[in-house]
Amino acid sequence: MAKFLSRRSYRVGRSRTGLGLFALVPIKKGTRIIRYWGPKLPAKVADEIDNKYMFEINSRWTVDGSIRRNTARYINHACKPNAESDIIGHLILIRAIKNIAPGEEITYDYGKNYFNTYIKPIGCKCGSCETRRRAERAEARAKARAAKQRAARKAEKQKTEKRKLPVAAKSSPRKAQSVKAVSVKSRAAKPRAVKKKASRPLARAA
Repeated sequence: MAKFLSRRSYRVGRSRTGLGLFALVPIKKGTRIIRYWGPKLPAKVADEIDNKYMFEINSRWTVDGSIRRNTARYINHACKPNAESDIIGHLILIRAIKNIAPGEEITYDYGKNYFNTYIKPIGCKCGSCETRRRAERAEARAKARAAKQRAARKAEKQKTEKRKLPVAAKSSPRKAQSVKAVSVKSRAAKPRAVKKKASRPLARAA
């Protein structure tokens, strides 16, 4: 007969997914923690029952783990679990695959079929998936902030360039007027110089 930890080694408590099973004592890697048990049903009968606690032993038999006395039914799924299920004959055993600290939730992988049917449609809430989603959200926020900062710098640059353009436009007429005034003065000075040169021959004749 397979030996398991006593019931004082774990407890049912609140988890991020509802209820879960938590270690009360240090559990070493390789320890058989608990048995998943319930009525054994023929596969054809089990297929007709809509029950999330059905655990398939083989192609012929399935265990209905929905009974309240099956404390192992509170163990939640995790994509990176600290335990796994072993099937020995018609027994389903939950075994630690890592050292589990007191207070840590005990988890195992429910398998691809269960995941795709029940978990994937609503989103996995296990620790590793939550960590990944937090990292993705943080990355998205960082990208959004960077894009906002780039847009602000671009808008400020365009605003600065617009402020410079009117100054250049106003200075052009003043420069044109100055050039025109210099030209007028030059043209006005030339006739006076010609008159002085014309008066010299008259002085010599006298």
